[in-house]
Amino acid sequence: MKHSLLSSAAERLYWLGRYIERAENTARLIMVNAGLLMEMPARLPLGWRPLIDITDTAKRFDSLYAEATERNVCRFLTCDSRHSSAITNALAAARENARTVRETMPRVTFEYINDLHDFAHSELTPNPSRVKRRAALNGLSLRVQRLEGFLSQNMLHDAPWQFLRLGNHIERADMTTRIIDVRTADLLPPGHGLAPFQEIQWRSVLISLFARQSYHATISAVVQRPLVLEFLLSNLDLPRSYAYCLEAIRRGIRSLPRNSKSLGACNRALHDLQAANVGELEGATLHRFIDNCQTRLGELHTAMQETWFRGG
Repeated sequence: MKHSLLSSAAERLYWLGRYIERAENTARLIMVNAGLLMEMPARLPLGWRPLIDITDTAKRFDSLYAEATERNVCRFLTCDSRHSSAITNALAAARENARTVRETMPRVTFEYINDLHDFAHSELTPNPSRVKRRAALNGLSLRVQRLEGFLSQNMLHDAPWQFLRLGNHIERADMTTRIIDVRTADLLPPGHGLAPFQEIQWRSVLISLFARQSYHATISAVVQRPLVLEFLLSNLDLPRSYAYCLEAIRRGIRSLPRNSKSLGACNRALHDLQAANVGELEGATLHRFIDNCQTRLGELHTAMQETWFRGG
């Protein structure tokens, strides 16, 4: 494997994977939040602010907008040119990265990415109707899934593929932990008198991670906190679980040269997960655990960056 791949092209492939994953995650979050708000009583203070907290963009959002209304949050997350992680900006960055490494992927790949970029810029407008916004976000998700399916079936599973998937999985692990942290922080407290809506909120956590059907297929029990946490954090068969992402990252790292530093960082994250009784985590203990997960993911990113993206 050429050294040039392990520095410039490797980093671009890694970020291509992250940007594509980020765009779809954001689209799904918006759709799920809109659906949740329609199911819950209007008097509950859920609103749109949790999406800003999940994406860790409060400082930037508050510098641009006076309040977290539906219109403001959706514009900020989808098409605000001033926000680098807005869907349209993430896909612009993805297209640029893909352009510079197009020789490492099947030729039609860039056409798919270009179509995804053009669709988002055309359909994600600042103030669409709810129907149009949902159609645009759903269309974006379908295009991402088409792209990922094509790459999985047709791209050579060599070093470029591994860096692309490392980007996918570290971004996915990051989003999974963020959703769990924020969505469980604003759940209804015990004794609130609105018990029928507790399951709706836990179900929204599953839906945010594409995991509701898989949960019911795997677990013969109603939706409840301990089982949801075990499923989303520790289930090795769920592609969006934290454990699955870490195992996928470890497999990818093992296939690459000079991997000891990155492998060590990944193993530490897995050890912390295996040592925790995640079903019993709640409140402050759950928040501390998620903070530690975020720290471990940051260490993992840094290890990969220092090994492969700076010439190691």
